Amino acid sequence: MLEARDVSFSYERGSPVLRQVSIAIDRGEIVLLTGSTGSGKSTLARCLTGFIPHVIDGSFSGHVAVDGTSLDSMRINEIARKVALVQQDPEGQLCTLRVSDEVAFGPENFLIPEDELAQRVTNSLKAVERPDLMDRATYQLSGGEKQRVAIASMLASGPDYLILDEPTSSLDPSGTHRIRDVLSNLKSQGMGILCIEHRFDKLRSVADRVLQLADDSIVPFTPPPEGSRSGDRSSIEPDSRPLVRAESIGFSYGPRQAVQDITIEVDRGEIVALMGDNGSGKTTLLLLLAGLLSPDSGRVYLDSQAVERLPKTAVARKTAVVFQNPNHQIFESTVWKEQTLGIDVFGLEEETALERANEYLELAELADTRNRNPFSLSHGQKRRLNISSIMVHEPELLLFDEPFIGQDVHGREFVQSVILSAISRGGSALIVTHDSQFTVQFCDRLLFMDNGRILLDGTPSQVMGRLRELGRNEYVNGVGDV
Repeated sequence: MLEARDVSFSYERGSPVLRQVSIAIDRGEIVLLTGSTGSGKSTLARCLTGFIPHVIDGSFSGHVAVDGTSLDSMRINEIARKVALVQQDPEGQLCTLRVSDEVAFGPENFLIPEDELAQRVTNSLKAVERPDLMDRATYQLSGGEKQRVAIASMLASGPDYLILDEPTSSLDPSGTHRIRDVLSNLKSQGMGILCIEHRFDKLRSVADRVLQLADDSIVPFTPPPEGSRSGDRSSIEPDSRPLVRAESIGFSYGPRQAVQDITIEVDRGEIVALMGDNGSGKTTLLLLLAGLLSPDSGRVYLDSQAVERLPKTAVARKTAVVFQNPNHQIFESTVWKEQTLGIDVFGLEEETALERANEYLELAELADTRNRNPFSLSHGQKRRLNISSIMVHEPELLLFDEPFIGQDVHGREFVQSVILSAISRGGSALIVTHDSQFTVQFCDRLLFMDNGRILLDGTPSQVMGRLRELGRNEYVNGVGDV
C-alpha cells in the first residue's frame, strides 16, 4: 500500500498547500483523483514520491509510507524503484536527447543488465503504441509524443506504484484509449496506480475509486451540476473577411516534413478548431500562422499583408499565441509584472490598459496571486496567466495550443469567455484541441490534420460525420449525434 496520513505542506515563503490530507492506494487498484486547479493535487503527488521533502524545500509534516516503510527512512533512489511519477509537464522530466536513451535512463541507473534493458525500452514504447519514436530526438517531439515517452520511461523502471499527473492532457483520443488499456493491464499485474485528472471522464471506466481533493480533504467524488457553456455565440457571426490566410505553406524539421502544402483561411468573427493525432503538425501550423516560424514554401498573410514583410512587433500586436507548455511564455518575477508586461512592450495607454489587466486577472481567478512568482503557480493557473496577460493588448487573432489542459470547470469557462471577447471585437480564434465536445458546441469550423496536411475542413458536424465514416470513432465518441 502507498499511503499518506495527515500530510501538510507549504512551499518556502508560501501559504499552506496541503493541510492534513490522507490517501491510500492499494496494489492492483486504480484511483482517480480530481479537484479544482490549485487545490494541491500535484503537490500531493510529489509527497507520495518523496520529491517532498527529499528534493523540494518547504514545511512538511505527516507520514508517507510505501508497503509499510516510511519514505523518511529511504533514499530517493530507493523510493524511485518503488514509486514512479509522470509529471504534468512531460518536457520537465526529459533528461536526454534521444527517445531510446530517455526510456532507458531510469533502468540504466538501476544497473539493469544490458540485454534486459533493451527489451524494457522496446516493450515500454510498444505499451504506449509508439515504437516508431525510438530513434527520434526528444526536442523534436510534439507535446503528446513527449507525454507518451514520459509514460514509457516510467514503465521501463518497473515500479510497484505509478502516479500520473494529467496523463491524457496532451494525448489525442487514440492515445487516451491506449493509456486506458495500459493502465488496466498494469492493474492486472498488481501495480497500484493514482491518476490525477481534471477530465475524469476519460479514465473513469478503468478506475476502482474516484476521489476529490477539496477543502483540504480527500472525499468520494460528486459530479458538479451540468452547466451551460460560457457566453453567447448567437449574435456573433463570421463576416467572410479573412484575418489570417496561408497559401501552399510547407515546413520541415530537417528531413521530416511537418507541414505540407496547406492552404487555409480564418475569417473575422470565426472560431476554428484544429484537431489531429499527436505529431500531425498542428503546433507547427499554429507557429507558422503566428509568424514565429517562417515557411519553407508558400506564404502567410495577416489582414491581407504578407507576415514576412511586417515588423515583428506589428504581428505580435495583432496576434496572441498561447503555447502548449505554459512555462515557455513566463518572463517576469511576479504575476502582476507578467500580467502588465505588454503595456510597455506595445506602448498601450496606461490607465485603460491597467484597468483591463486587473479585469482579466480577476476573471482568471488569479487576483490573490499577484505578488507570487508565476512559477509557483499550478500548471492550470500558469496557463490562465498566459491567456490573461496576452489579452491586455486586445489582440485580434487568438492562436491557442491546447488551452484547456489543467483547467477545471471555472478555468474552461474563463478560456471560452476570453475567446468570445476577441470574437465580439471582430477578431478570430484558431484553437488546437482534442476536446470534441468544445469543438462541436463552440466552434464554427473544424480542421483535421493528418501527416502534415489538412485532411478535412468543414463545420464540426460535417467533419465529425466524415471521421465516423473513416472509422476514427475515438474523435466522435462522447459528443452524441452530429
